[in-house]
Amino acid sequence: MDTSAQISAALEELHGDAPPIEPVIVAWDGVLPETRLGHRTGSAVIVTEAGTEIPASVDGPTLALDRSLPLGYHRLHVDGRPGTSLIIAAPSSAHAPPQRQLGVMAPVYSMRSTAGDTGIGNFKHLGQLADIAIEGGATVIGTLPLVATFPDQPSPYAPASRRAWNEILVDLTAAPGWKGPLPESAGDPLWVDYDGTGTSIRDHLAAYAARTRDMPNIQHDIDSFAKSNPEIEAYAEFRARCDRYGRNWRAWPSGAAPAPDRVAYHITGQWLASQQLRELGAKLRKRGQLLYLDLPIGCHPDGYDIWEQPDLYAAASVGAPPDSLFLGGQDWGLPAPTPQFSRADGHSAYIKAVRHQLSAAGLLRIDHVMGLHRSWWVPHGLAATQGAYVMQPTDEMFAIVCLESHRAGAAVVGENLGTVPPKVAEALEGHNLLGMKVAQDGLEEPSAGELIALSTHDTAPFAAWWKGTDITDAQDLGVYADGRGEAAHSHRIDTIAYLEELLGTTGIAETRDAIMDWMAQSEAAVSIVNIDDMWEEERRQNVPGTDTERPNWRARHRYPIESVAEDATIRSRLRHLLSLRSAADSDREPAEQCEF
Repeated sequence: MDTSAQISAALEELHGDAPPIEPVIVAWDGVLPETRLGHRTGSAVIVTEAGTEIPASVDGPTLALDRSLPLGYHRLHVDGRPGTSLIIAAPSSAHAPPQRQLGVMAPVYSMRSTAGDTGIGNFKHLGQLADIAIEGGATVIGTLPLVATFPDQPSPYAPASRRAWNEILVDLTAAPGWKGPLPESAGDPLWVDYDGTGTSIRDHLAAYAARTRDMPNIQHDIDSFAKSNPEIEAYAEFRARCDRYGRNWRAWPSGAAPAPDRVAYHITGQWLASQQLRELGAKLRKRGQLLYLDLPIGCHPDGYDIWEQPDLYAAASVGAPPDSLFLGGQDWGLPAPTPQFSRADGHSAYIKAVRHQLSAAGLLRIDHVMGLHRSWWVPHGLAATQGAYVMQPTDEMFAIVCLESHRAGAAVVGENLGTVPPKVAEALEGHNLLGMKVAQDGLEEPSAGELIALSTHDTAPFAAWWKGTDITDAQDLGVYADGRGEAAHSHRIDTIAYLEELLGTTGIAETRDAIMDWMAQSEAAVSIVNIDDMWEEERRQNVPGTDTERPNWRARHRYPIESVAEDATIRSRLRHLLSLRSAADSDREPAEQCEF
């Protein structure tokens, strides 16, 4: 069976009679569009989130409403039609994004401390980074996804769930009633040992969860958290079964039951993580900072989100088509949700994922935002080059983002790097979402509707880019062939020479600083600095297209957070960038465009 046949099979229509109207209707700014009912009917009513019934007029096959709906998720009931349709009454614009702000970026797992280091960073360190940032005037505090992961799958972009936090990142010392001792860091302090460190932290957290049974006030808070979050209980039971029977839930024995102590462990971990992240997010907002979180595009195939709704997903995974760097395309191994099944379900999985992130975030990055427009599907058993694009219900997905953003009072960034259709940029602009630019890809002047960064977790740090170690690594991985690697090195040398001439600089540090200055003076809504680039780090957080071939998601900071806090150079550098950011430079001439 070829690609088109396999994808067509995956997209087969729902069983039974086709519904006479769409399962999801978007009412932008509360205005219900003209809706075709498909057949004559006697009456219809819209039941709002609050339970209010609003009669709708019926004119032959057309449904109409002479008033605006309140924002929210409502249900349309049509006489003679089985089931209901979801109406998403959403503001046409997401919450207003920040303007001309300075930010810093660092993965939480990378951070380390001089005292009580457990082998991996935690939420306390994220708060300390925010303290350092505010001294330099930086108001956006960014990090990589903080979602739950499996012990043997460290990638934050292949989570065990997009609706739960990673409990091994909690600050144990901030746990109510904590008496220690802390897990001890083992192995190389510059690399995360997820096996040893993860096991140690989970053991200490499990011991704490057991002790809370003898602390009535704390246990009461945990129980109240679980009762008010029924999905957390379901998630905890799922993870407890994974602990007992393995994460491949398809192979669990009939009647597989979770161990109560492991359920308690997972609930306690989620309680601590939720509490600490909400408190951090609120603290930052109170003093004018935003916690900038990241929503992955999907979930690990063995994850809770897939287990909870297995029929929602096709026999295919999402990825990316071949390009100049990945000639074989990319298969990310993340199950692809079937558009019509998601629509029939009211997009509940996506709503929960977005809402979970916005419970703490003041600014949310949507990874691979093109996925709201179209997704590259790779049918199981085929190569990534044999995939095909599958169109998504774009309006409905953006309506969810805008509504949840509005309700949370949080802005949204759409990761639109690489080659994306013009419609994606139009949708971002139309709905007031920020786009992205990476200066390392070329000095193309960003607009006021974009966030600009020097590097990202998927690119080499600037120092590595400067030295060409990313090209050498790609050669070692066999990415380049027929002399393309040598040509890439030659082109990089020419690019660096051109940059130095353009910016009037010499060497890594001067050129890096000049580019950061250019970013700060640009019209970009946010200019964000990866903290690793401040000390010329060369190790990469992730090499796209690799898994076990490279130590992805493990590199820790060269300096502990206390040393970073005491580093006058970093503080001075941030203050300098802020001064450029704040300057009245309306007459500034845009920098010459330079594509690397």
